[in-house]
Amino acid sequence: MADKWYAIINPQAGSGKGKTDWPQIESLMRTNGLEFDFVFTTHKYHAVELTVNAINNGYKKIIAVGGDGTLNEIVNGVFIQKKYPTTEIIIGVIAVGTGNDWSRMYNIHNTYEGRVNALKNGKLFLQDVGSVEYEESMVKQSRFFANAAGVGFDAEVARRTNRLKEHGHRGKVLYMGSLLRALFDYKPSFINISIDGEKLGGKIFSLTIGIGRYNGSGMMQLPNAISDDGLFDVTVIRQIRRFEVIRNIYRLYNGTILSHPKISGHIGKNVVISSDIPIGLEVDGESLGVSPFVFSVIPKSINVVVGADFHEVTSPATTIIDTE
Repeated sequence: MADKWYAIINPQAGSGKGKTDWPQIESLMRTNGLEFDFVFTTHKYHAVELTVNAINNGYKKIIAVGGDGTLNEIVNGVFIQKKYPTTEIIIGVIAVGTGNDWSRMYNIHNTYEGRVNALKNGKLFLQDVGSVEYEESMVKQSRFFANAAGVGFDAEVARRTNRLKEHGHRGKVLYMGSLLRALFDYKPSFINISIDGEKLGGKIFSLTIGIGRYNGSGMMQLPNAISDDGLFDVTVIRQIRRFEVIRNIYRLYNGTILSHPKISGHIGKNVVISSDIPIGLEVDGESLGVSPFVFSVIPKSINVVVGADFHEVTSPATTIIDTE
């Protein structure tokens, strides 16, 4: 089993593309000589269970056929299992979600042919993983993540988007619609932040803590992030007027977000966040619990398949290649 791929497909990803497009993906994988078994998820966190079971049965190569949330569940399964060191497991992604922000980071071509070719070529990269402790129903919980986490406004937008998905709504416009609606309802909270001992505080609109550069379906909120430097990048947005947010949305897409006077960028291995009232958390687009939060980096802890022309750089030049 060690040389055979195990594909975990989320049939709900990408407005149902996980299910409808799987025959095409399966055909491409077989044509390219990939040996694999596959299974469909049936409920939330099912991919975590499937990953743990697959690894315990000897599989060491897992494919996420879904969105960033599917990848997140697989990463958590890799860290939960105890049979092999996490660095001995290889994770590949055939993105069919609406955001696909993790794939943007790694220059994985925006066609199924390109994504399957990446698996066939097998270029590996050892990336960092983040972990976060939080509270849910007054109980401490923890979660791993491969891309980015959001606190405050980011978490509120994710909560609204995920609630719409649960009610059957689909499409890329969900996130932007939720963002605009939340903008008129959300009120900044007083938040205390410690980044490797550096103290920040005050009325904070939003925070993004991450390994990768992109979140929110292509927003570059962490433009200088390097996914194997053993550090989080942290973007802090202080209290800001809603119309100023709307006026500066373009900065989220062109990498200039940190040039705004009310926005600052930081780096660190450990981030601790507390607040006067509980605030929300999202991780790789999935809504979780509330503050307080403790974030830690696990350096170079998972092997991932990246695009053939990916090279880690220190500037925000990495973008997804759209060949469609």
